[in-house]
Amino acid sequence: MNLKLLFSIFAALLLISCNSEKSVPNTDIEVARAFIQNILDNKFEEAERFVLKEETNEEYFKLFKTEYKSKSKEELENYRNADIIINEIAPVSDSVSIINYSNSYIRDKSNKLKMVRVEGQWLVDL
Repeated sequence: MNLKLLFSIFAALLLISCNSEKSVPNTDIEVARAFIQNILDNKFEEAERFVLKEETNEEYFKLFKTEYKSKSKEELENYRNADIIINEIAPVSDSVSIINYSNSYIRDKSNKLKMVRVEGQWLVDL
């Protein structure tokens, strides 16, 4: 086999593997987990894509982001290493559900996320 052809095939395979996208979460639980994990990992830009685009949500998200980033490096690292614990999933309707969750860093504090389906996509309604 020609060395140039072999190199071209290898380069094409490398490019294809590098361009593979992350799977997009589809369900309320998948979106909630992705949102929470991004927050725990301090990846607010990625988390923000799951937030319902409304003025109130944007303000809440900004406040939360500012408060979260003010934490110590040690505390942020503890959050980053934490596991998500889903305590309860409460469907309200076919397009609204409430996810009650906590994390392994602070187990005794539970939080709730309101998930809404808008145009076929689940989003977080803060």
